[in-house]
Amino acid sequence: MRTMVFIHGRGQEGKNPRELLGEWRTALAAGLGTTDLAVETVLPYYGNVLHRVTAEVAGRPQPLEPADDPEEMPLHPYLPEDTAEIERRLIADMALTTGAQAQADLGDVLTWAVARRMLAWLSRHTRVDREIIKIFLQDVAVYLSHGREPVLAEVRRSVPASGEIVLVSHSLGTVVARDLLVDDGLRRRVVLWVTAGSPLGLPTIQRNLLARGTIHPGVAWLTAYDVNDIVALGHPLERAWGVPLDQVEVENLDAPHAIDRYLSHRTVAAPIGAACH
Repeated sequence: MRTMVFIHGRGQEGKNPRELLGEWRTALAAGLGTTDLAVETVLPYYGNVLHRVTAEVAGRPQPLEPADDPEEMPLHPYLPEDTAEIERRLIADMALTTGAQAQADLGDVLTWAVARRMLAWLSRHTRVDREIIKIFLQDVAVYLSHGREPVLAEVRRSVPASGEIVLVSHSLGTVVARDLLVDDGLRRRVVLWVTAGSPLGLPTIQRNLLARGTIHPGVAWLTAYDVNDIVALGHPLERAWGVPLDQVEVENLDAPHAIDRYLSHRTVAAPIGAACH
């Protein structure tokens, strides 16, 4: 028997996991043109775990050196330097991917002043508010630096211990899913892996995965992206990740990153539905 496992993205703290599962099922059913899904589904919920880890990390005061230039103040002064370093690198990745020219040597040191200029450029050219980008950066950086183990432990508790799996993931959940797939036993049971609105095209994320780099997990893989989805920068992925990898470009209109928009597209839903039987 096959089970569909949904791996949600960031910003889900305080949600009702059952309602969240219902929203994913409803969106996928709409994409399939049916009223319900005739397949077992689970949604491992880690939103509160990531929120707790962020609060714990932020609760450890970080020493701040006096700065002559206010632009050198971190985006999130309460986060430790290892998390801040990932934030700066992600900003550079995202800006360079959208066409910004490198404004400094991006070798061992990337200053906050440069990162802030690149963030401003990114916001102007993608028309995405800087605060929205900053929230995404924080959550991804916290997961990669401090939240990975507690998040993975929580997710593994809800993944079926046996049987074949259709793994459908969104946003930060695609990074969580790639980390899950280092487990040989789980990987051999996955008949299809779907990534929607994924940041796996960003080099900083690739370097910080459990399987560092762009090592294809060796499962059938479908990735869906909207060119206006800022989280999905770096698509198409095939050049970096190789095959088997099917790529679907969709248009999510005024909500380019929304999972319900992704799942409601027939081109995304149909392969998922076929893999469930």
